[in-house]
Amino acid sequence: MNYLKYGRASCVLLLLISFVALNGCMKEQNSPATETNHALSLQNDDKTISYSKKLDMLVKKLHIVNDENKDSDTRQNKLEEFIQELNSLLNEPESLEMKDEELVEKFENNLIILTKSFPLKSGQLNVRVMNYRAPKTVTGTIGDKYTFIQWWSTKRLVHAQMIEDGGPELTTDFVVRDSDKGIQLWLGGYVSIYHPDPVFVDLWELSGQKWTEKGINVGKMKLPDAWELNKDMNEPIILESRQHDSIGIEVLDHGDGFFINSDDSEQNLIIEFSKSGEVRIDSEYSNALNTHSERQSYELIQEEYSKNGIVIKYPQIIKLKDIAKQKSLNKILKADALEGLQNYADSNSGVHVEIDYEIKRQSERFLSVQYTGIRYVKDAAYPTHMFYTTNLNMKQVSRIRLRDLVKVEKPFIELIKSGKITAVKPEQQGLIGDFTKDDLIQLLINADVTKGSLAEVEMESFSYFTNDSLGMSVPMAHVVGDHAEYEIRFAQIPENIRRNEELWSELSSVEDQSVSTVGGEKLNTDQYEIEESQSFQTTFEGFGKVRFISTYGYTEGFRQYFFFLLDDQGHILYPFPDFYGNREWVARYGGVEAVAFKDLNKDGLKDVIIIAYYETGSGPDGAKPFPIAGIYFQKKNKTFTTIPALDETLNDKGHNRTIKDVIQYVSKQRINVN
Repeated sequence: MNYLKYGRASCVLLLLISFVALNGCMKEQNSPATETNHALSLQNDDKTISYSKKLDMLVKKLHIVNDENKDSDTRQNKLEEFIQELNSLLNEPESLEMKDEELVEKFENNLIILTKSFPLKSGQLNVRVMNYRAPKTVTGTIGDKYTFIQWWSTKRLVHAQMIEDGGPELTTDFVVRDSDKGIQLWLGGYVSIYHPDPVFVDLWELSGQKWTEKGINVGKMKLPDAWELNKDMNEPIILESRQHDSIGIEVLDHGDGFFINSDDSEQNLIIEFSKSGEVRIDSEYSNALNTHSERQSYELIQEEYSKNGIVIKYPQIIKLKDIAKQKSLNKILKADALEGLQNYADSNSGVHVEIDYEIKRQSERFLSVQYTGIRYVKDAAYPTHMFYTTNLNMKQVSRIRLRDLVKVEKPFIELIKSGKITAVKPEQQGLIGDFTKDDLIQLLINADVTKGSLAEVEMESFSYFTNDSLGMSVPMAHVVGDHAEYEIRFAQIPENIRRNEELWSELSSVEDQSVSTVGGEKLNTDQYEIEESQSFQTTFEGFGKVRFISTYGYTEGFRQYFFFLLDDQGHILYPFPDFYGNREWVARYGGVEAVAFKDLNKDGLKDVIIIAYYETGSGPDGAKPFPIAGIYFQKKNKTFTTIPALDETLNDKGHNRTIKDVIQYVSKQRINVN
């Protein structure tokens, strides 16, 4: 009986389980979408887990490669496995789900990754360039870079290829072009087996689903004397500055080449690729590097308006052969400088104005003048900072306004807001973002058109141009300076934004040479004796190409050092402030030991380092020379200043023996002279 009882109970239990199972199956049959989604979810989980495991295994192998406690054979084997498996992993669609920064973080910052999207005739092409740098303790050489190219048109068609296997090149930027020869990939970056920081440009073409390296014809390329081209290597081409400055590389905005710049502003190159695949190397300063600059056919003198508390200095042109043209140009200069003064002609107006000027660019074709100063109204809470400009087309005897050079439309505004522009005052860099696109269009399309009074000038925008850049000023709130200036290099402005091809061709090719605006007097060689061995041709922002002169002179019978900037006719462009060592000691004849030009405080302006020897002039040790170092820091207004406390510390602590000593000490200081 008990057996029957237990058997009957078991049957009931089995029937209940069957009913539940059958009911579940019926529910699933009633929900086909649920069944499908569940199956897909399981498949996706399997794939995700598989890819995730591969990724984790790669990271573990990377740990072994980097572990200096492991033997070299083990590390080398893991390096080879890591490289091959990383290439395989990049061929899987799941790799696209991770962003560049996520991959970099996953591989503990051992990768350098850059992804871009390019429009082609056949649609969008996404390209990711990935660099891996193996430890030198494994490879035993500094040629330890591995470069991978990953590309896809959709996430289902991802491809990857390792194109550099342990070579010296480190790609930092790239360009993809849909040319007549097919899809081309131009890589650009640094070459680490040379020093310091030469750059390379390499060409690859896509055939089927494989990138193939192509040679570049360097026979037609002509470089300025300051640059070297490695012609022994057809792929890639390698460029190096003979002055051994540090070099940077970036893609041109129009996407057809690279802009390569060095510490010295004279040494900037543009490499452009034509539609037919030809390569052209151009230098904005090639004429300056190979030939003497053209002698100016005119000079500038300073005039001054001073009446009823208003002082405005402005330039006037002299020695121009065409007297009628000179008269017309001077009329424009004077009218712009004194714009709006009729409102303050009454001596009881209670307005105080001080305006000075600076020549931003000067050549046979262009003259760009920048005016700055203050305007103070009686009983006002604070003075107002003034800023306005005059840009002249010397040949056409006409003003040049911003809208004459660029199309003030949406593409230009997007270029401005993209971060390509640089604030003259770094603390104002982000302020341009406060303007809407419509506000900027309205401001800039009316730039350089004054309304007739100094008060209205405060609310206007202006433009100017230097040797290599276009500048723009926009009004700001008083608390942040009343106005802010931004500059963008000519090379960074795409052709589709430019107006007037004739002006643009000369903006890029004309070599400017600033002419003295301090009366045009020549250096008196009877008063100052030049030390030729420490006098050099160089370039300073705002002055153009100049000659830096080291001299001796006498003050109250004591020999002292004096330094000047001269133009190519010997006119004084700028007399430097008194040198630190002149305060207490006697300059030693032939004692200027070293001169260097370098941006020490990283503000974009070149400074001057000088080491000179002095004597006490009396006592038993009077003839024993000792070094004194001094630094002239260039300011935003293109004058130079000293920091006596820094010079004193520099010399008291003995960092005055070599230029390297000075640089190492000053680089650790936080210096702002603006």
